[in-house]
Amino acid sequence: MISTNRSKTLWSVTALIVLAGAAVFFYHMSRFDTDTLRVRLIKLLPIWLEINFTLIVIAFALCSRTLFSEFVSLERRHKYYLAAIVLLAFGAAFFIAPRVHRIFYDENIYLNIGQNIAYLGRASMCNDGDNIYGVYKCSVDEFNKQPYGYPFLLAMAFRLVGSSEALGHLLNNIFFAASAVVVFLIARNLFGDIRVSLCSSLIYVLIPHNIIWGNTAAVEPSTALFTGMTVMALLHFLKEKTMSALFLFSALLPLSLQFRFESILILPVLLMLIVLNDWKILKTREFYLFMALSLVLALAHMLQLYTVRGDSWGASGAKMSLSFMLHNLKTNGMFYLDDKRFPMIVTLLFAVGVFYKRDYLRERLVIAAWFLLFWGVFLTFYAGSYDYGQDVRYSVVSYMPLSLLAGLGLSRLWSIVVSRKYITVAAGVIFVMLILARIPYIRAEGEEAWECRVDHVQAREMFSMVDRENSVILTHNPGMFLLWGANAAQTSTLTYNTNRMNYFFERYGKNVYFHYNYWCNVDNPVQKKFCQDILNTFECERISFYTVQNRIFALYRIKRK
Repeated sequence: MISTNRSKTLWSVTALIVLAGAAVFFYHMSRFDTDTLRVRLIKLLPIWLEINFTLIVIAFALCSRTLFSEFVSLERRHKYYLAAIVLLAFGAAFFIAPRVHRIFYDENIYLNIGQNIAYLGRASMCNDGDNIYGVYKCSVDEFNKQPYGYPFLLAMAFRLVGSSEALGHLLNNIFFAASAVVVFLIARNLFGDIRVSLCSSLIYVLIPHNIIWGNTAAVEPSTALFTGMTVMALLHFLKEKTMSALFLFSALLPLSLQFRFESILILPVLLMLIVLNDWKILKTREFYLFMALSLVLALAHMLQLYTVRGDSWGASGAKMSLSFMLHNLKTNGMFYLDDKRFPMIVTLLFAVGVFYKRDYLRERLVIAAWFLLFWGVFLTFYAGSYDYGQDVRYSVVSYMPLSLLAGLGLSRLWSIVVSRKYITVAAGVIFVMLILARIPYIRAEGEEAWECRVDHVQAREMFSMVDRENSVILTHNPGMFLLWGANAAQTSTLTYNTNRMNYFFERYGKNVYFHYNYWCNVDNPVQKKFCQDILNTFECERISFYTVQNRIFALYRIKRK
């Protein structure tokens, strides 16, 4: 790394200028009221993310030789083992786990935001849009409180091959498989042991909920991947000590923070890695210049955090409280001893990795802190219990450090029996069979969110009954229909924008439809009133009707009385 006095001065001055500019920009933007700031962020966030993504691509290109050398140095059989693990990850998610949405309607919102970023350059979800002759437009959009890292990745894929739900699922299949490689590289850099690396990667791939969520369109697989990539990039820099490696780390860091809000917890883990491995890096001016770059790239996300700081997040009371901790600790702790949802053998291997022998103390300390932070953050969250609906998805972000320590434990047990060939083979077969026994659990859709899932399936069938270019559908979830290529608007349009309703009748004539959906069935007087107002105001011809467990899902053609 550069070390001359003149260059040190240059790095210092540049870093100070960058930090001063970032502070002025943040101060200027934060002076706007929340609504104005959100409107500006809708346009600003995609630009910021595109710059960040471009720098990551450049950084990977600059580091390609050293990164590729990690694989070139492997023995041929080890390359085959790693390739088999990666294929197993992709195949298990693609072929075994059901390809369904599990978080409603968040996954549909992510997909629609990706559509908005891809075609309109706007970080927002659409409440009133058109798909006329292949041209996507959005007349009314809305800022979303969730970070935009994952929708941005969806947007990049949508620009290449077009928007679709299937592509969202496929991306998570790929992210899950890529995570297996990242786990391998982290273990290889931390422990320098090929067996630990392969064991860690294999365990990560065989965790049931990794496979399950790897075939959804949820944000957790990409969160885990980019968090791990940032750790991998830092380890690569600590090993190589090159400017290109530092550039890669500084470019990946800000993007990795923009998937879930708790992603920021990786920062103390990264600091621990630096302090325990080579704390003198913190004395170099180059490091602070590149961290200043990371700060600039994260500015738009910091402004987003600022705008949503008072959001209720669906909680009627406190969002975070120690009063939730005892209950969540019990459920989230017992989850790892459940054996049906999470293989207990992995938990035992994790314990072996943590406590057996005294070597790798620094590495184990960092990984344990990584696990505890990403597991423990949900203990004080009102909806942080793994038994609360589909919030077991929160466990996915803690699987990477857990797998690293479990892989260390498996490797140590393996070394005890390695001299006995038949015992080794038998142990391997038993381990895999214990994991494969969870396939029926992985394959099941589960009862959670069944109403929303029925709503989604029925909506898809209803969509096939309309002329998508010459009709419009009023629904609580327009983003879902917009992604499929329909024209759609919020059910509340009748209440808040009568002029828009008049336009629909003038533009589409008899092809104005009302989707009686999940939100019309919930015990919420506001949402139910939107639905009832349409039924009371217009003549409604039933086109499709489906009922299950006293829930009604229907499509009506509406016209003025």
